[in-house]
Amino acid sequence: MEHHDGFIKNVLILIVVGVWVIVFQNAGLIPQFKPSKIATDQPISIKGLVEVENTVFIKGQVDANLESINGHSKFYKDPRTGDYYVIPVTDPYE
Repeated sequence: MEHHDGFIKNVLILIVVGVWVIVFQNAGLIPQFKPSKIATDQPISIKGLVEVENTVFIKGQVDANLESINGHSKFYKDPRTGDYYVIPVTDPYE
């Protein structure tokens, strides 16, 4: 059985370099990749998915698809009482 000393040394060197990169990032010597904050007064068009872990403040109008959120178009069923309520919405196409 042959020993591959060169391969083992290279793998150990990669592991040591990886550990030191993590140590330097935790010490603040190497910058970490963080999500950027966006603040603007202009409208932003977002396509795709956006994960929100905190609070989002929105000025203006937001289009919401009630059928995909609620399962019913313009109606809401209270799970406690079983009563249906009409959600006040305006249709921009009417």
